[in-house]
Amino acid sequence: MSEWDEMKAVTILKYDESEPQLELREKEIPTPKENEVRIKIHLSPINPSDLMFIRGLYGFKKKAPVSAGFEASGIVDAVGSGIKTLKLGMAVSCVAPQNDGSWAEYMITTEDNCLPLVDGVTLDEGSSFFVNPMTAWAMVSRCQKEGHQAMVQTAAASALGKMVVRLCKEKGIPLINVVRKKEQEDSLAEIGAEHILNSTSPNYQKDLFKLSKKLNATYAIDAVAGDTAQSLVECMPYGSKLVCYGALSEKPFAVNSGIILFQNKKIEGFWLSSWIYEIGLEEFQKQAKEAQKYLKTVFQTKINKRFKFEDFKEGLEFYKQHMTEGKVVFGP
Repeated sequence: MSEWDEMKAVTILKYDESEPQLELREKEIPTPKENEVRIKIHLSPINPSDLMFIRGLYGFKKKAPVSAGFEASGIVDAVGSGIKTLKLGMAVSCVAPQNDGSWAEYMITTEDNCLPLVDGVTLDEGSSFFVNPMTAWAMVSRCQKEGHQAMVQTAAASALGKMVVRLCKEKGIPLINVVRKKEQEDSLAEIGAEHILNSTSPNYQKDLFKLSKKLNATYAIDAVAGDTAQSLVECMPYGSKLVCYGALSEKPFAVNSGIILFQNKKIEGFWLSSWIYEIGLEEFQKQAKEAQKYLKTVFQTKINKRFKFEDFKEGLEFYKQHMTEGKVVFGP
């Protein structure tokens, strides 16, 4: 086999909660089946979900050894005979389904896991379009659809959190932003966030209670779990809903049954894959096309640092230390 038949891929050898085993492997460049496409990867970001996945803590596992990574941008490099809309040479944002992932030079995926990039959107911008922007878009859209007057979000200084700040501002939705560090307060103030609460403040719960009541913020999105999520359930107004979309603390939270019974509060989960299934592929593609219009504004994503696949260990360590300072991406 010639060198042109092989590709580099960051490969999970063993899932482990504390020390997952990964290595860079040379793999044969895959050939798409009838209903598949092959993407030549441009960039693939590291997301919190990737860290959970390689540790075996995500909602499912792929059979190891398997390439890591959920999301990427790239060029359609080969198509199966059953592909209807994607053409060779198209620039796309894409995600990895059940097979090998996106931290590789090439990736096989399906047509419904690719979004063609509209004119004016670059491959750099498209590399982080699927996971964060569409999750932010979906959760804010649901807030509007259900008629809530205001929102609360935790992990507000994250890349996704800042997107929610800008999207709520665009749509005129009052938003309470919960962070835990002074520098995170400052970073949110810089982008125009109006209501910012620090969960380490001694008056945090009292302030959250008063402000959420004043704004009638009955919809919250939480990426932290643990005590942070518990405080939201306890402090928000009657009839509030908590939507859990992450678990950065990796801790459970307790809820007094009386709060559910007598304050009519609800807790539910959000997973992008389930939402896409719920609304249907055609509607998802329609909404994604609309959301792409905001990629240079509301959903702008700063790339903090790029690493070659060969340097994936350094890239992962850098990301863990700088998670709120912009995207860390892998590429050829």
